[in-house]
Amino acid sequence: MTLNTVDTEPVYHIASVGRALTLLSAFSQRHQLTVSEAAELLGVAPSTAHRLLQMLIHHGYVVQGDRRVYVRGPGMQSLASGSSRGEGLQAITMPRLTLLRDALRGTASLLTLEGNGARFLVCAEWRDKTEIAVSRVGWLLPAHTLAAGKAMLASLSTAKIDALYPDGVPITRFSRVYSMAQLHRELRDIRSRGYARSREAHEDVHSIGVVLPMGAGSPAMAVSVAWDASRFPAAQEQEATQLMRSTAQELAEAVKSAG
Repeated sequence: MTLNTVDTEPVYHIASVGRALTLLSAFSQRHQLTVSEAAELLGVAPSTAHRLLQMLIHHGYVVQGDRRVYVRGPGMQSLASGSSRGEGLQAITMPRLTLLRDALRGTASLLTLEGNGARFLVCAEWRDKTEIAVSRVGWLLPAHTLAAGKAMLASLSTAKIDALYPDGVPITRFSRVYSMAQLHRELRDIRSRGYARSREAHEDVHSIGVVLPMGAGSPAMAVSVAWDASRFPAAQEQEATQLMRSTAQELAEAVKSAG
């Protein structure tokens, strides 16, 4: 895949964000930086560079080594390993997701649970005549707003779910769940039904989510298929869900076999 790049700065340029990204890029190429080196690279005062480095430390991308030298932290390692993992997952899962996409005429995605968010790992996009696609590879969205996210939450115990929401359910623009009691009720319905659905979860997207049977100790994962509202297969929902369950089983076996 070719990424589009531009040579000019964005209209809404945020200096601190740009500087932080410049530092991350520098750490991806160099093992360590001092405050003075970071300041020179960014063209800012050492005090400004120090504040930016402290923020990267706070988020785990950088750690402070000996003699006030800053080195790569676990966050940088996670970025690298996450990229490799994503490429491996795409090779393993894309053929099955593509078959599901073509059969149901919707965007098929594989997601995983990160805290109380759902991360899109792989997407097989469906494009209709409007050329609108709903692939969100790499996006992390609130799990309780997505069909796949709710399917994964439903696979957890009540205690684990409560631990993920110590301050209650966050209210977002697309949320249809406003309290922990309502969330638990919906998750009970999902367990009974065997799959989750969301209507207009984000923009005009309707989706169905089915959890992958990964087994105890494995990260929660789910497959979803998304359609725009006008094409949601309400009359064929059971048939679509059955096919998704079969795909979820195949995906789980493939991911586990790959280690």
